[in-house]
Amino acid sequence: MNNKSLAILSPLCICLFAGNAWAALEPFSLGASETLEHQSNLNHAATNGHPDWISTTELNAAINEPVGRDKFVASGALDLNRYQHAHNLNSTGYSAAAEFDWNTIGDLAGSLGADSHRRQYFYGDTAEFTFGVPPTTELVRNLETDNHAFVRASLGGQARWTIFGGADANSRNFSSDFYRVEEQRQWSTNLGTRYATSPDLSFGVTGSYVRGDYPHGGANDTAQNFNSKSASLTSRWQMSGNTLVDASLGYTAYYSDAFGGTRHFANGGLTFSWTPPSHLTFKLLLKRSADADTSSVGIAVGPQGGSSLNGTSINSLAQLNAIYAFTAKTSLEAAAGYAERKYENVLTVGGNVNGATRTSRYTLTAHFMPTRTTDLSCSASRDTLRADAVLQKAVTGYSDNSVKCAASIHFD
Repeated sequence: MNNKSLAILSPLCICLFAGNAWAALEPFSLGASETLEHQSNLNHAATNGHPDWISTTELNAAINEPVGRDKFVASGALDLNRYQHAHNLNSTGYSAAAEFDWNTIGDLAGSLGADSHRRQYFYGDTAEFTFGVPPTTELVRNLETDNHAFVRASLGGQARWTIFGGADANSRNFSSDFYRVEEQRQWSTNLGTRYATSPDLSFGVTGSYVRGDYPHGGANDTAQNFNSKSASLTSRWQMSGNTLVDASLGYTAYYSDAFGGTRHFANGGLTFSWTPPSHLTFKLLLKRSADADTSSVGIAVGPQGGSSLNGTSINSLAQLNAIYAFTAKTSLEAAAGYAERKYENVLTVGGNVNGATRTSRYTLTAHFMPTRTTDLSCSASRDTLRADAVLQKAVTGYSDNSVKCAASIHFD
């Protein structure tokens, strides 16, 4: 690694271990982190990938302020990304979020807020692909910006019967003209009810509607529209003090101009959390939906934060996490994730095709907290994407090995 990267890292590392003398900042909090990562295939190319070292320095701040019976929460972070070799990718990213949680005298409560995220995008991160445009393995400076606003409301509080609903608005934009066909706008709403037969068991039903478009995704730079209607039965069961099950099963009708018709498929999810009376914790997640973002299952295919966007595929996801806590300060986590995306009648340079891509990630992470305000971690991971032959003119398979170490400190 060159001296410039070390120059960035050294002063921050000194700060990470010098901060316990700070006075209480409540309701404010401040933090900083430094991450060093090496990727074997930075541009996610099928062959001859570009290896590189990446330094990410983050400064963040937040406020958590009660306002009578309500609460205001806001946070922001600035990321400075520097590359040892691919200097043209050096960029500044950010994340910002604000939320107001309100409560009335009765059992009516809710929240409203917004968040925005910007980061350097690499081809293959979303496992989606440009419509009718062959993939590129060029290292292009392309900033992805995601904006999201939402409103939530619920009636019932801690009562057995609860009614809830909400709405979201999302947009995704890219700085590179090559990727403008992947820019997306989306609006969604949901309404549901839940009934608890006991403190440990509840059942519910939820309906949702999503409408969106790719403003430049169609032929001759025209909009490509999509929408989906879903209904799901849900349940939550606290089987014991250390076992929790969340499940849903439903039906989705999904229309897209990309395949010129409507797909009908079963949707659902299962989350199983088990904390046996030992140092171990297990969590299993299974999901089937049209979500384009699967960052929730630990596969690096979308920006963090915000809400997931729908895409041009039907996705089956699986994630397994196991954590072993050696002490209160030291732990080891292993994670395995898998995502299969099925496409139908998708436009490529070879014509309209059907096919699937399969993405997997395996990660091993060690955590150590020397003090209450500091955290150290190191991880190693392997990402792999494979595509059916008919899709290989629109999406390239790749393998990428990475190692990463991070140090962070926060004051509150």
